[in-house]
Amino acid sequence: MVNSDISNIVAFKKDDGNSFEFNDKYIRLKSLDENIFVFSVEAPQEIVGESMLFFESLKIFEPIGGTGDIRCYFKGVSPIVGKGPSINGVHKNAFFTITLQELKPAVDDPEEDHVCVGCGFHNFQG
Repeated sequence: MVNSDISNIVAFKKDDGNSFEFNDKYIRLKSLDENIFVFSVEAPQEIVGESMLFFESLKIFEPIGGTGDIRCYFKGVSPIVGKGPSINGVHKNAFFTITLQELKPAVDDPEEDHVCVGCGFHNFQG
């Protein structure tokens, strides 16, 4: 077996230090436009229950880090759906999604840095 420095843990951490960690076998990442990340979680009910205590304590647009040291805003979680086999109507696993948006510095005004050297846009005479 090869030794690797890559962890199999995906950690979500609030600015106050409170965090929740998932084993990567329970979580998948999808990157969308506008620097939005959607984490799909399918895990045993106990793990999902513990994680929801953490995620329900977050406020919308609260900064969150620890996701590979990518600073993000918390956008929300989806409803929990039972998955897999069930016993007495209770599913063994549950599924939900976590949506985050990466914090990006404000974009500077492109006109501020523009050095016009006879460009067609500024010299247009219609």
